[in-house]
Amino acid sequence: MRKIILSALLITSTLMSAQTLQDAIKQSNNEQFETAEKTFTTLIQATPNNGEYFFHFGECYFKQENLVAAESMYKKGIAVNATNPLCYVGLGKVQWYAKNETEAKANFFKAQTLAQNKSAVVNMRVAETYINAENKNLVEAMNLLAQAQKMDNKNAEVYLLIGDAYLEQNNGTEAIKNYDKAKEFDKTSAKALLRMGQLYSRAKNYNLALDYYKQATDLEPLYAPAYREKAELYFRAGKYDDAVAQYKEFLKLNNNISAQIRYTGFLYQAKKYKESIAQGVEVLSKDSSNIYLYRYLGFSYFENGDYPNGLARMENFFKKATPETRIIQQDYEYYGKLLAKTGKDSLGVIALLKAAELDTTKKDIYGDLAAAYLKMKKYPEAISAYNKKIAASPKPTANDNFGLGRAYYYSKEYVNADSAFARITRTNPEYPLGYLWRARANTQLDANNEKWLAKPHYETFIIKVKPEETEKSKKDLTEAYTYMAAYYAKQKDLPNTKAQFQKVLELDPNNAQAKKFMSSPEAK
Repeated sequence: MRKIILSALLITSTLMSAQTLQDAIKQSNNEQFETAEKTFTTLIQATPNNGEYFFHFGECYFKQENLVAAESMYKKGIAVNATNPLCYVGLGKVQWYAKNETEAKANFFKAQTLAQNKSAVVNMRVAETYINAENKNLVEAMNLLAQAQKMDNKNAEVYLLIGDAYLEQNNGTEAIKNYDKAKEFDKTSAKALLRMGQLYSRAKNYNLALDYYKQATDLEPLYAPAYREKAELYFRAGKYDDAVAQYKEFLKLNNNISAQIRYTGFLYQAKKYKESIAQGVEVLSKDSSNIYLYRYLGFSYFENGDYPNGLARMENFFKKATPETRIIQQDYEYYGKLLAKTGKDSLGVIALLKAAELDTTKKDIYGDLAAAYLKMKKYPEAISAYNKKIAASPKPTANDNFGLGRAYYYSKEYVNADSAFARITRTNPEYPLGYLWRARANTQLDANNEKWLAKPHYETFIIKVKPEETEKSKKDLTEAYTYMAAYYAKQKDLPNTKAQFQKVLELDPNNAQAKKFMSSPEAK
């Protein structure tokens, strides 16, 4: 009787542990990472020598792109259970992603040897690595999955992975065929429907993709990733309000801190900067440990025009950065722009140059660099940066040409300055400043007013200034009318000379030159 009771207890304990492990795996797959971590911790405390627990705990970290923590869990699994093949797969996966392919293959081989080449799961996990990593090996992945299929030909996940491999080869027909097979073998698989939706989203058939995501949530209303995919789909379609609504549904199912941090970033991407800041500040009050929260806040503060707070957040980001931190081009770009906006131009240039190094295809950065150089009066550097930006732009903006023109002007390259300002007057004929600066460049080219080259440009500038813009343009209009007065005086055209100086006095009653002329005998 005692043996029967002990056996029953052992069976009950095993069933409870297996069920709890499945719960933890499901929580991880559902991106409820903090909840999953707690469940795995409880499991390991109860059974510290179970290597499989450590493997799946490592997978939970891997899904969060925390490869350091993932590797630690795989190694702990090997330490407590050296014969479990899965932790060697996990360790090999980390090495493969780090491009240490020889070491990775050695661990994959060890895992398959321990499994005696009879484990479909080992083959599937290695194949998954080859499919999803940047350094893919799709031929070997397909070989491994073919073997796994022979070992377990009714395993839905085998067909999901085969579909993934075909999708990476841009073979949508075979991919969808295998996703259908996965659904056939597991009619409860929301993941298969999710994959179908992702396939059609990739093919830019967004309506069909959305239909599959809806089917996934109808089948399994608690399947959080499908709501996130719907949010991403609406985001790509520019339907930001719908995207945010779906992300809120995702958060109802997965309101872990990590999900809230991702939502902060999502709001930034959806150009809802105030909401992103409010969300980020709220999360920060609960947990200030996640470095990427500072990134999203820094970006959103910049876009919202709050440069001091944005700079403080980005400085926190870089202070907390470790060798494992994924620093992207935008980190340096926003940091540089925030530094420049807060008067730290030299430091801003250093950060912006780093951003340009990290992504040589992103030429917009040269506009920010050029503006910083111009502010620092480093005109040759500004000219170089503006020219790079303009050369890479299908339609250079008026601001680009305006900045370039001023850099040339202050470098005393007046012909080039005039050309830059002329491009503005051609592409933006209603923009008054283009004519004003053409006038200034031509004044320098005709320093003695022998040809009065600036005259047509000052005249057009005066015409283009709208009545409601007169107040803010007083100084520039005074300059233009004074030049025109000098022109008419040279022509001995007294009425027009008086008329121009009268305009000057209307704008600037204390203008010494105009007052002197108007009080002169010839003007009376």
